[in-house]
Amino acid sequence: MNADATTLGVTATTRDGTRRHGKLLGALTTPPNLVTLSRLALIGAAFVAASLGAARLALLLGASAGSTDYVDGWLARRTGRVTRLGEILDSFCDTVLELCCLVCAIGAGALPLGAIVPWVLREVWVVCLRRSSIELGENIPTHWTGKLKAAFIGWSALPLFAGLLRVGGEASGFLLEVGRAGMAVGLVLSVASGLKYTATWIRVYESHGPETR
Repeated sequence: MNADATTLGVTATTRDGTRRHGKLLGALTTPPNLVTLSRLALIGAAFVAASLGAARLALLLGASAGSTDYVDGWLARRTGRVTRLGEILDSFCDTVLELCCLVCAIGAGALPLGAIVPWVLREVWVVCLRRSSIELGENIPTHWTGKLKAAFIGWSALPLFAGLLRVGGEASGFLLEVGRAGMAVGLVLSVASGLKYTATWIRVYESHGPETR
């Protein structure tokens, strides 16, 4: 068997002619992780639809992308396949979705350019905290404030873009303001969750960090 192929997670052929999948490929293709990864495809499809002028289809695809954040977790718990890889993929796809929403909102003039600064700093900071925590032998789990900020930013994008694309007719102006307010709340929660992760990391460091003299 080709050891390098197996290590990379690609299909390899054993001596008896049977086909064997690498560990990584097998983990990526579990139903919960496939649902998680579909979020990226749905986000891309939403952008394509919007660029072609299919505003309602773009919003529907965007809503479908957001719903996968709940379906994958439910499916993982239902099938007993809650894994660290699934958590990493879910976090990455959440970040991509939030980033796309914020960049598009800023590009459309619905949010000021500076709105993305606290979000970016928070994401980088939390990655650093989690890496440090793992090196100290612990993992900082996802906190509800982080999930809540993702929900506000992601779901607020729907009324915001519905307003921008004039899908709501006479209510488009109201939808735009609702979406803008929701994203602002999401950005505040982004900072709050960053502070929560910082407090958790401090406790981890105090328990497991190097002794000082």
